[in-house]
Amino acid sequence: MAGPPPQFCPWCGTPIAFEAHEHEARHELFAEQARAEGNDPPPLPERVKEMLTGDSYVAACPGCRTISHVVGHRPPET
Repeated sequence: MAGPPPQFCPWCGTPIAFEAHEHEARHELFAEQARAEGNDPPPLPERVKEMLTGDSYVAACPGCRTISHVVGHRPPET
Protein backbone atom coordinates (compact mmCIF):
# COMPACT_ATOMS: atom_id res chain seq x y z
CA MET A 1 0.00 0.00 0.00
CA ALA A 2 1.42 3.31 -1.09
CA GLY A 3 -0.11 5.64 1.45
CA PRO A 4 -2.62 5.91 4.26
CA PRO A 5 -6.13 4.57 3.60
CA PRO A 6 -9.08 6.89 3.05
CA GLN A 7 -10.59 8.04 6.34
CA PHE A 8 -14.13 9.18 5.51
CA CYS A 9 -17.22 7.59 3.96
CA PRO A 10 -17.48 8.87 0.38
CA TRP A 11 -21.29 8.86 0.69
CA CYS A 12 -21.97 10.70 3.96
CA GLY A 13 -18.56 11.89 5.25
CA THR A 14 -18.61 9.86 8.50
CA PRO A 15 -15.08 9.08 9.76
CA ILE A 16 -14.53 5.35 9.24
CA ALA A 17 -11.62 2.92 9.26
CA PHE A 18 -10.99 1.44 5.83
CA GLU A 19 -9.08 -1.84 5.61
CA ALA A 20 -6.77 -2.93 2.81
CA HIS A 21 -8.58 -5.20 0.36
CA GLU A 22 -7.25 -7.31 -2.51
CA HIS A 23 -8.56 -5.95 -5.78
CA GLU A 24 -9.15 -8.20 -8.76
CA ALA A 25 -8.99 -6.39 -12.07
CA ARG A 26 -12.18 -7.88 -13.52
CA HIS A 27 -11.85 -6.06 -16.82
CA GLU A 28 -8.78 -8.21 -17.55
CA LEU A 29 -10.71 -11.38 -16.74
CA PHE A 30 -13.59 -10.32 -19.00
CA ALA A 31 -11.17 -9.50 -21.83
CA GLU A 32 -9.55 -12.95 -21.51
CA GLN A 33 -12.97 -14.62 -21.59
CA ALA A 34 -13.94 -12.63 -24.69
CA ARG A 35 -10.72 -13.63 -26.46
CA ALA A 36 -11.30 -17.29 -25.54
CA GLU A 37 -14.68 -16.99 -27.28
CA GLY A 38 -13.03 -15.52 -30.38
CA ASN A 39 -14.00 -11.91 -29.72
CA ASP A 40 -11.66 -8.95 -29.63
CA PRO A 41 -12.67 -6.65 -26.76
CA PRO A 42 -12.06 -2.93 -27.19
CA PRO A 43 -9.22 -1.49 -25.12
CA LEU A 44 -10.06 0.42 -21.96
CA PRO A 45 -9.41 4.16 -22.09
CA GLU A 46 -6.22 5.16 -20.27
CA ARG A 47 -8.19 7.23 -17.72
CA VAL A 48 -10.20 4.13 -16.77
CA LYS A 49 -7.06 1.98 -16.47
CA GLU A 50 -5.50 4.65 -14.24
CA MET A 51 -8.62 4.81 -12.07
CA LEU A 52 -8.57 1.02 -11.56
CA THR A 53 -4.92 0.89 -10.50
CA GLY A 54 -3.62 1.67 -7.06
CA ASP A 55 -4.58 0.67 -3.57
CA SER A 56 -7.89 -0.94 -2.74
CA TYR A 57 -9.82 -0.50 0.52
CA VAL A 58 -13.17 -1.55 1.95
CA ALA A 59 -15.22 -0.33 4.92
CA ALA A 60 -18.73 -0.45 6.32
CA CYS A 61 -20.11 2.92 7.37
CA PRO A 62 -22.18 3.04 10.56
CA GLY A 63 -23.49 6.47 9.56
CA CYS A 64 -25.25 5.58 6.31
CA ARG A 65 -24.97 1.77 6.52
CA THR A 66 -23.21 1.59 3.17
CA ILE A 67 -20.29 -0.68 2.30
CA SER A 68 -17.71 1.28 0.36
CA HIS A 69 -15.03 -0.26 -1.83
CA VAL A 70 -12.43 2.30 -2.83
CA VAL A 71 -10.05 1.38 -5.65
CA GLY A 72 -7.19 3.55 -6.79
CA HIS A 73 -7.16 5.71 -3.69
CA ARG A 74 -4.34 8.18 -3.76
CA PRO A 75 -3.80 10.45 -0.79
CA PRO A 76 -3.62 14.18 -1.56
CA GLU A 77 -0.19 15.30 -2.70
CA THR A 78 1.64 17.52 -0.25
